[in-house]
Amino acid sequence: MKPRRKEKRTMPNRDPSNWQWLVNIIPYLMLSGATFTIGLVKALHDGGPWKKALMVAAMGTILSLSLYPVFLWLAVYYSVPEDHASAVAMAPCVFLAFMGVEWVRNKADGLYEILITFVKKWLK
Repeated sequence: MKPRRKEKRTMPNRDPSNWQWLVNIIPYLMLSGATFTIGLVKALHDGGPWKKALMVAAMGTILSLSLYPVFLWLAVYYSVPEDHASAVAMAPCVFLAFMGVEWVRNKADGLYEILITFVKKWLK
């Protein structure tokens, strides 16, 4: 039996940025975990059943994940330091998860009524 030789050549795909995609999604993973947990606890605290609490938490997480790039852009636009921009953008997302989907729906309905009233008045 021949003794094993140490391989002298480097790995062909050895690249330090192979795991960069994971580093890039860490803020999204943290945001989804925080908003889902806050939404679930809030829905259960309000006295809802498990199914409704899970649905509310999932919907709040989806809403927060979709609005996170907007809040991140606003943080960068208002020249928040890059070290803090992610945390500043996460704060309103977690707030939306805390307030709940019902609150967001009520605010959207109010905005819709204002827009419909404006359009009706404008068309007359």
